[in-house]
Formats: sequence, C-alpha cells, structure tokens
Amino acid sequence: MLVDNIRVAIENGTFSADEAAYYIQELKHSTKRFTLKKVTMSRTDSYLDLRYSFNEIPFERIRRIPLARVHEERAVNN
Repeated sequence: MLVDNIRVAIENGTFSADEAAYYIQELKHSTKRFTLKKVTMSRTDSYLDLRYSFNEIPFERIRRIPLARVHEERAVNN
C-alpha cells in the first residue's frame, strides 16, 4: 500500500489505512532531515515493530513500540 507516497508493507497483524498514516506521520515528525522510502510494519500482541529506510542514505532503522503501557520498576529516580 502507498501512504503519502511512501511504500508500506504489512508483515504481520492487521492495520487500517488510518493507523498506517498515523505511524507514517510520527516517523516523518521524528526524521525531518530525511525522506522516508519504505516502512514495514509488524504487529504482535504487545509490540509494533517498524522498519524504515530513507531515500538519501542506504540505512534501515528498526524501532519497537510497546502497544500497552508497562509499569517499570526503576532503581533510580523513584
């Protein structure tokens, strides 16, 4: 599927076009210097894996986003 002229591949899970567009906008906001070329999305029960590459550089970035908030026990700054 194409979202905002970016090739989007869904490997696992179901995504609506609105969900895909939301994550594309978030990636564009965090990577303003580069143009997104391709985004691959894979969803499990608790995580969303995003793999994306850019037109300008031959580099692929992998980001894992937790879908549910996990309570962390921290040893510092409680």
